Amino acid sequence: MRLHRKLNLHNRRLNRWNFIKTGSLIAILAISFLIDRTYFFFPPSLAPVWNDMWVDIIGLLAGADLILCGVLDIHVDLLVKLGLGVSVAFLTALLIAEFFHVFGIDYFRFHPVIIFEIYAIINLMQIAYEYQPQDDD
Repeated sequence: MRLHRKLNLHNRRLNRWNFIKTGSLIAILAISFLIDRTYFFFPPSLAPVWNDMWVDIIGLLAGADLILCGVLDIHVDLLVKLGLGVSVAFLTALLIAEFFHVFGIDYFRFHPVIIFEIYAIINLMQIAYEYQPQDDD
């Protein structure tokens, strides 16, 4: 019984660290896109939509939600699932926009960011898989 509790505490700490790490990455990406309003430029007809400030604010809020869930050890299903879902949607939209640049015009500036975003999506899938609501015992 004691071993089971120790494993649970270790998994909870690991899960909290994953929330903080991934939330920080998403918040930093959103802040960098808020600062650079001309980051996406191809195709020209979609550039205003992808550079819209509200998309970046949604990403920033999703990252802040994940950070708070990790720091404060919040296990409220609505907050955790909303943070995970919106974060994955935000990162997927960014990947699609960046793939337009890489494959559409052979613009290779986005490769490091694409790697970080794929890492963050994999990390979010791991968090969602390991997430367990806190018991009310």
